Amino acid sequence: MPESNVTVAVKVIRGPESWTFIYVALGFAITIEGQIISLISPLIWPWNLAAYIAIAVLTFLLFIGSGRFQNWLIASKNSYESRAR
Repeated sequence: MPESNVTVAVKVIRGPESWTFIYVALGFAITIEGQIISLISPLIWPWNLAAYIAIAVLTFLLFIGSGRFQNWLIASKNSYESRAR
């Protein structure tokens, strides 16, 4: 029997509800990071701004660019919402 190699390309298309949750979580994360950086006393102007920009860019890339992180975020939301209250 001949063997065949079959490749399948799968692309996840997220709905508007999922993207809304990801953007809201991103906003909360960046806000909390900004507050934590502002509380760190050794960092003074302009180092606190540089640290905030660097961390915000990394957080943005994590939330928007990482499919695995998005899957984990949505799975965590679904797990929390499916709990009995």
